[in-house]
Amino acid sequence: KLADRLHNMRTLQAHTAERRRAIAQETLDIYAPLAHRLGMWDMKWRLEDMAFHHLEPAKYKEISRLLAQRRDERERYIANVREVLSQALKKAGVRAQVTGRAKHIYSVYSKMQAYAAQGKDFDDIHDLFALRVNVKEKNECYVALGVVHELWDPLPGQVDDYIAKAKENGYQSLHTTAMGPEGMPLEVQIRTEEMHQIAEYGIAAHWRYKEGKGQDNPFEREMTWLRRLLEWQR
Repeated sequence: KLADRLHNMRTLQAHTAERRRAIAQETLDIYAPLAHRLGMWDMKWRLEDMAFHHLEPAKYKEISRLLAQRRDERERYIANVREVLSQALKKAGVRAQVTGRAKHIYSVYSKMQAYAAQGKDFDDIHDLFALRVNVKEKNECYVALGVVHELWDPLPGQVDDYIAKAKENGYQSLHTTAMGPEGMPLEVQIRTEEMHQIAEYGIAAHWRYKEGKGQDNPFEREMTWLRRLLEWQR
């Protein structure tokens, strides 16, 4: 159903303007939250961005333009901190892949709305890009977190452990925001490859990792919830 909706959003130009807005609003109100509830982050952000593009085309273009203006500056900064962190992790014996991660357009819009309420503007948003660290084993997540905090001072109250206590949709990761070089707040997410797959594809990824591992309670809870939803829809 979600894949079908994603395809519909990609071919929305075939509809009238009124129908496009109705489908886009339904996508933002129902399908994107459903993807989020199932932990399907990749699907969620694609649906949100495409719906936002049709519902608020002027704002979509404005944010795209603002992001493009500062892209070179951000990419240079991220390339630098990525290399610094990669070398520090290697020195600590942590097998890791460090990548830069861009915020998607609808999430930037949501953040701008929240910042506007505080009297701030686009230039105050520093974490438009973040670092993601993928490691091999769960214990390496915590070692990597220690490496990050040795390099850059963590901001008070900005460390979240979703590995010890996973989110309801099965999402697991360590989150921290530290004061990076040039006094820029830097968001870092740390997770294993299995956690990354589940973070991107949610319940769909559970099948890949579930076989041979016995009863997976979070997975079974999601399946029960999904079955109830399908019965309700029928």
